[in-house]
Amino acid sequence: MKSWMQVAPLIGFLVLPLVARAEITATPVEGDETFLPGHSCLVPGSGSPITCEARISQTMAPFYFDLLAEMDEEMDERVVDRVAIREQGAAEPFQEIGGVGSRVYSGIEHNGFETIDLNFDGYLDFRLLAQTSAGPNTLYRNWLWSPREGRFVANEALDEIVSPEFDPDTQEITSRWRSSAAEGGVDIHMWEGGSPVIIHRETDRYSDIGCTRTFYDRIEGKLAETGEGSCD
Repeated sequence: MKSWMQVAPLIGFLVLPLVARAEITATPVEGDETFLPGHSCLVPGSGSPITCEARISQTMAPFYFDLLAEMDEEMDERVVDRVAIREQGAAEPFQEIGGVGSRVYSGIEHNGFETIDLNFDGYLDFRLLAQTSAGPNTLYRNWLWSPREGRFVANEALDEIVSPEFDPDTQEITSRWRSSAAEGGVDIHMWEGGSPVIIHRETDRYSDIGCTRTFYDRIEGKLAETGEGSCD
């Protein structure tokens, strides 16, 4: 079998756009070189929110995301527990998200805020790091843009996927994980009915005699073992 392993309101009155004040992460959208999705963030003085600007669609005005943060000085962590989102030119948010649960080391910029098309529907969504990770497994808090509802909606199933990588070409989510020093693997997910479902798994188990890779595939809605081989 071929291995997958190989293969804050004051910001609203600023005259200059945020993109002029911070670095922007941008990648052209195929077929529309005029639309550069991405985000830029501004960190104002102490006690004010981190404000990030992002355009989630070429047909929509930019949004401003105010990340309401507090510092845990003892742990040297920045805690974001509320996000207020407003449209460009609006002083009041159209959505406020509570219970965000993002707690990360203060040296991580903007708690890992990122805009990305998480469900491959053409709209950018956003995510924040859930916590500082000492190991290889990284968790995020994710919110998907709902065109029907006109707001961002949390997705708990996506929150449970560690270290997700999103491929818009294959529309797959790859998760590279490790459960212990002797076991790790790769999961492949695809979207189905509004939730990511696992379609393939490869698990590497190490022992005194070497490493064994076990393959699993989704068959009739369940993950079933489909083969075994070397980790090479």
